[in-house]
Amino acid sequence: MKTKQWVLNAIIGSLYFAITMLIAPFGFGAIQFRLSEMLNHLAVFNKKYAVGVTAGVILTNLVFSPFGLYDWVLGVGHTIVSFAVFFLLTKYVQSPVKKMMINTVVFSVFSFMIALMLLLIGAEEVFWFTYLTVFLGQFLTMGIGIPIIQTLNKKLDFNKRMEA
Repeated sequence: MKTKQWVLNAIIGSLYFAITMLIAPFGFGAIQFRLSEMLNHLAVFNKKYAVGVTAGVILTNLVFSPFGLYDWVLGVGHTIVSFAVFFLLTKYVQSPVKKMMINTVVFSVFSFMIALMLLLIGAEEVFWFTYLTVFLGQFLTMGIGIPIIQTLNKKLDFNKRMEA
């Protein structure tokens, strides 16, 4: 990657961290509403944004997560696995809106990793209920993010910024 791409990804990671910091109590646990997850949709416009989002997740989980190593592995793992599956499933999809919808579903489905983490540390006792609440939080934040990221893309042209 070029220097500009690294800088953009550092900004995205910092933005992810800052947004999560604003609502930190709601970004961890069985009931999550991590608004910064809408930044996952940047990868719809250019795969290279996944680096910045993942860096933001790493930094956020290192600083804020009360679950330590579990969140560093399973929380970050959730992001990496979800991006990998998303890229595979959307290889031939052209529509950004369809890609964002697929992205929302993929990240939500793979939130079982977060529910598993909470089960392993003993923070929650019922896996399926925890999975449901984490799934819904992920689905809502990314669903809300679709029109926001679409609108921002019209003004900023995310792919052009990453590749220019």
